[in-house]
Amino acid sequence: MKFYIKRDKTAGDGLFVIFDERGRDKYFVSGSKNYFIISDLNGRILVKIHRLPLPALKAYSISSGNYNIKFFINTSSKAPSCYFFGNSWLIRGDITRNSFDIIDADNSLVASHRVSFSNSGSYELEISKGNSELFCIATSICVDIEAKVDNPTLQTV
Repeated sequence: MKFYIKRDKTAGDGLFVIFDERGRDKYFVSGSKNYFIISDLNGRILVKIHRLPLPALKAYSISSGNYNIKFFINTSSKAPSCYFFGNSWLIRGDITRNSFDIIDADNSLVASHRVSFSNSGSYELEISKGNSELFCIATSICVDIEAKVDNPTLQTV
């Protein structure tokens, strides 16, 4: 299934809007500096994401129902690396360019995350394993947040 993740530019605490291939809104991401939630159209909270303040790593605790995983991004080296605890996933690709795959331990593709050229200003997330949909979306949100935060941009004055 394909999803598109787009920055929410409306007023309020909305961060991202996630919509499907047909352009229908599917999920909303809102939150503050260290706490994010993914909710459905009815406002039900489906996923909670806590950003853990660690000095050397970007760490996230992702929970949905009774299941919890940890996602770490090590940005101290030239090529950032990602680690999961609580499942057997790996990240393959370049998270700084928002072009990466989520791979399971048996080398099967779980999800693929790319910049979408058809929907300008959004990211395309194609999920191969439907039973891990929410955790794939949450992982992509964590990477997208890190891509937007702490990266200086030039502004004309």
